[in-house]
Amino acid sequence: MRRAPLLPLVLLPLLFAGPVRAEDEPRLPRWKKGVQEGKVEIDGREEGWVALVPRGYTTKKTWPVVLLAHGNGGHAKSFLHVVKPVAGKKPPLLISLERCDNNQDAIGYVPKYLDALKKVFSLDEENVYALGFSGGGFRLWDDIVCKAEQLPRFQGVILVGSAKQSFDPPEKPEKAATVILVGDAADSNFKSRPEAEKVLKDKGYEVIVHEHSQGHSMARKPLKAVFEWIAEQIKASRKRPRRR
Repeated sequence: MRRAPLLPLVLLPLLFAGPVRAEDEPRLPRWKKGVQEGKVEIDGREEGWVALVPRGYTTKKTWPVVLLAHGNGGHAKSFLHVVKPVAGKKPPLLISLERCDNNQDAIGYVPKYLDALKKVFSLDEENVYALGFSGGGFRLWDDIVCKAEQLPRFQGVILVGSAKQSFDPPEKPEKAATVILVGDAADSNFKSRPEAEKVLKDKGYEVIVHEHSQGHSMARKPLKAVFEWIAEQIKASRKRPRRR
């Protein structure tokens, strides 16, 4: 009796790989896994970024992304290395931005980076997150949380060691990012947290607060919880019908 031929082994789908890209979409650069650096053009000048490309990355699928905004005086590469240990064993695509804090001419730059990076990476636009520390977090408040046109573009906005800055958020749009506030109540940079939480909840936004007692820092335990939350959102999104 002849045996049926063995089927070839098929690799299990990667947790963070999204839908297959359309063949007629513009060809994107290929990136090897690990830390990669590059530049994009924003408002007529080149702006730097440093990315942690996950294992299995391919331009044939779309990938969830977390944009990272360092604090005042920080740099993209060093901030990526701070975030990397808390991002989990299978992190999404992490892209740390060079121009993004309150001491730079960086108003509106995180959304501008997102537009430019779509020409560089295969991004899952239904799974875009932003995480900012201190001055970078304050920029996220003004430039995303308080902009009705930007809120629907992000699944989550995480402010670490920062909270409300200059403006109030708009009336909650139909689709809006979840806002996560991480910090020490004794940290002067986090003193606007109660006001931020109240104004967001009063307008119907989903707000998550992680408090710690480690001062003005990137505390590991709450940030690990944040990345676990991101992984849960990505997993849940894979089960929902995709928007056309």
